[in-house]
This record gives sequence, C-alpha cells and structure tokens, in this order.
Amino acid sequence: MAGPFGPSEKRECEELIKAVLGTFTTQYTKHYALALVKKKEKDANKPPKFLKLDKRKPPTDDLKSGYLTKEGGVRKSWKKRWFVVHHDYTVDYFADEKTAQKPKAKPKGSIGLCGYYVTEDLGNALLKRVKDLADKMGMDVSALPGPKTYPELCFEVYHYRRRSYYIEAATKEEKDEWVEMFKTACRRAYGLRDKDKVHIRAFNNAVTHTRWELGRWGYGSYGGTEEQILTDIISDEIDWTVMGRVYNKISGPWMIRNGIRNTIIKTLDTLVSAAVTPGWKGMSTAVGELRPKIEPVIGEMVTPLAEQKQKIMDKIKEGALSQINPLMDEHVIPHLSKIIEIITSPMREGFAISLNLWEEQMTKYAETFDAANFQKPFKDFLWYPRSWWNLRGAYEKVEAMYDPLWLLREIVSDIYPWSLIWTGRDYISGTMDNAFFTFENHLKKNLEENPSAGKEAVDAARSAALEKYKHDIEWLTVDYYMHILKCIIMPPFNKIVIPVGKAILEPIQDMIPDAMKQFIDLQEMFTELVNGIIEGVIKNVLEKA
Repeated sequence: MAGPFGPSEKRECEELIKAVLGTFTTQYTKHYALALVKKKEKDANKPPKFLKLDKRKPPTDDLKSGYLTKEGGVRKSWKKRWFVVHHDYTVDYFADEKTAQKPKAKPKGSIGLCGYYVTEDLGNALLKRVKDLADKMGMDVSALPGPKTYPELCFEVYHYRRRSYYIEAATKEEKDEWVEMFKTACRRAYGLRDKDKVHIRAFNNAVTHTRWELGRWGYGSYGGTEEQILTDIISDEIDWTVMGRVYNKISGPWMIRNGIRNTIIKTLDTLVSAAVTPGWKGMSTAVGELRPKIEPVIGEMVTPLAEQKQKIMDKIKEGALSQINPLMDEHVIPHLSKIIEIITSPMREGFAISLNLWEEQMTKYAETFDAANFQKPFKDFLWYPRSWWNLRGAYEKVEAMYDPLWLLREIVSDIYPWSLIWTGRDYISGTMDNAFFTFENHLKKNLEENPSAGKEAVDAARSAALEKYKHDIEWLTVDYYMHILKCIIMPPFNKIVIPVGKAILEPIQDMIPDAMKQFIDLQEMFTELVNGIIEGVIKNVLEKA
C-alpha cells in the first residue's frame, strides 16, 4: 500500500475531498437562496398552462411482482426470491410470496435504483469492463482472466460504484418484462431524501455548477441520495486526478494488482464517506436555519428584484449578443438541421401509433358500455399505458433514433441516446395516460349531469378528450424536439460560451445593489440568455424543416 498509495497520495485525496466539498457548499448555499427567489417569483406570476389534458396522479398500487432468482451479495449463491416493484419504483425482495403478503412484512432486502441501469447483454458488458480496467491498470487485456459467465436469462442491475445485482428470470418472456420494468424503475426512481422543491432545485444546480467549477463540462448523470451523489462527484474527481498515477505504480500479476486496487478503493470509500456524511449534515442544517430568515426578505423584494434583473439582463444582452451569435453560427446552426432530420419522423410516428391505440380502446369501451358499471374498465385504462407490451410499436419508432444519434457523437460528444429515447417514451406513455384520465373525468361529469345520457355521454367525453389529446401531442412533439436538441447542443456549447460570459459579466457586477447581491446570479442570467437564444434558433430551424 505504501508504494502505490502512500501518504502523499492520501494527502492529495484529502485536499481534493475538502476542495470539492467547499465548492459544493458555496454553490448549494448560493443556489438555495436563488431557488427561494424563483419560488417567490413563480408564486407571484403563475406560468401559463400549455397542456390541456388532465394530469393523473401516480397510482399507489404495486407496479409488478413475481419470482426471480438472485445472486447473493456475499456468498454468491443463487436464491429464488419474490420481487415487488412499488409505485415509487423502490424494489423489495422477500423469501416467498406468502411472506410478502403479510401485514408489515419485512423484506429480505431492498434496492434503491436511482443512478442504476440495466445490462441485458452481460457477456459483452463484462468484457468491456475488463478491457477498461486493463487500460486503467496499464495491463495487456490478454493477461487478465476472462469475465465470469452468467446464465442466458440473467440480467444485471448495475452501478459503477455501488453494489450490482445479478438476477435471473425463468423464461425469455419473463426476462423481457422484468428488464423493461427495471429499466423504468432505474429511470424514474427518486433518490434525494429531501423532497422540498427549493432543495431539489438548489441541490441539482449546485451539482452542475460544482462540476463546472472543476472543469467538468456537461450536466453529469448522478443518482441516489444526497450523500451518494456527493460521494460519486468526489470519487470521480479523485479517479480523474489521482488514481491514474496510483494504478501505474501497481505491479505484479493480475490477482495481486486487483487485490491492491480493491484495497485502495475501500480506503478511498472510507475517506470520502467520513467527510461527506458530516459535511452534508452541516450544509443541510445551515440552509434549514437560513430559510426562515431570508424567505420573508425575498417576499418583500420580488418586485424590485424583477426590475433590477431586467435592467441587468438588458446590459448582458448589450455585451453578449455580438460574442454569442458568431459562436452560434459556427458551433450550433450547422448541426441543427442534421439532428432534426433524425428526430422529426420517429417522435411523430410514435405519437400517432399511441393515439390510434387509445382510439381503439375507446371504441371497445363504447361498444361494451354498461351504465351500471361504467367505471369498471377504468382500472384497465390505468395500467394500459404502463405496459411496455401495449406500446411496443410506438416505442420502436422512437428507438429507431438510437443508431443515428450514436453516430452524431462524432460531431457532438455529449449525446446519450438511450436517455433521450426514454424521455420520448415517457412523453408517449404519460400523454396517453392523461388522455384516459381526461376521458374518465369528462364521462363522470356527463353522467352526473344526465344519468340517462348513455352512449351519448361516452361519445361526448371521447370527443372532448380526443381534441385535448391531439393538442397536447402537437405541443409535446415540439417540446420534445426542443428538449432533445438542447440536451445535445448545450453541454459542448456551454464549454465554449461560459468562459466568454465571465469576461462579459465582470463589469456588470457593480450594477447589483449590495442588498440584492445574494439573490441575483449573473452566471445564471447569462445561462438563461444563452438558453433563450438557442431556443429561438431551434424554433427557426423547426419552422423551416
């Protein structure tokens, strides 16, 4: 240990931990105050509602349950377990179904999936990790043992730092269903313990700006509790800054090298955890005490703050547009039409298929309508959009974007195709769900007003929901294009434009009165300006497409 990871490396890691936590503390405190301002501004000026469909609250029933076989975390033996995916996308597993159904049943284990992803093709994934590890360790991959083999019906729920889970299904069909369920749960699981919207905004912005302060451009992809996310940020920074040198010092055959590496990682995990746990507790306590003191002050300042921010924004535009527009012409506009060609048809086609499926369900409902039990099919409507099998045709249209988006990485490196595709799938399933819910609400109201209306009430409810559904599809299609284009363009563009912005913003600092300094963030205003400009350019290109 003294050779590859001696006292000097340990001190360097400790200094990095201290520096990252210090940067995050500053960013979190600042963005907490700014998030309070945003909340007050939003309360004072309610944003317009663009969507017309009623929004259904998430169901509270379990999403899926069934038997799967799981590899143990320590002994590595395989045990059959009853898995339950709850409505909040947390996962518990029990000894058997009977145990799970007992009141207040205690699970054998629980899995918090935020930050995880699912690996279906384990052979290739494990082989790639072996090759990546060989690169890190400076070893010839041929000197490493082959990766462990797993059964064909096995899939992995993977995190690059936390425990991974190896799970086997009984049949190919069951594997496909559970893989889709776990993918959805990984994407939608919520990690942060504090559910307050001000905290969520402040924490997420602090993560992004901490990365930028460290020179890590883009938005990152972290998930988990507050402590887990901070641990991942710090561990990544140590990995990028220190560990390459450490791994190069480790010599000997693979078994010895890997043993030393694992020992070093455990040492680092202990170091980071010992700093993060009390560090986050201190930050959380500090902002909790700060909020009741500054919230009333912000409430009194909303109007003067808005007026001052408008003056500052005008000044930023005056200095920024001449700098930003040439960068837009060089780095953004040439790529937009190429990307739009890739995304336009798949999303429209996916929405069209989902709309046809909805209308088929509505036709079946009208044909079998029973006034005495008119709400009985509503439960089927609740689960219909949540079934991957039902919407597979629509999803396949969106998934067709994967290969061309991946090829675009040669132009824009910060593209994550599956993330963008899953967002499109969420748009499709969520809109269909809201259309069913809107139909249910209209039908209930129609029958309350006229209990004898019968199928006329059904037709009227269907027509009203259909009109809103079509409106929302049009709006959300453009919104999705905007989302996907900004996700692709903004990270690399920020890398170019933010350094330019710092020079523009420096002389404007004096415009902010002392009483408002902690509530106005010039960098955030500059980012909003850049976002607005890019949105305008995207809309322009979309109109011509």
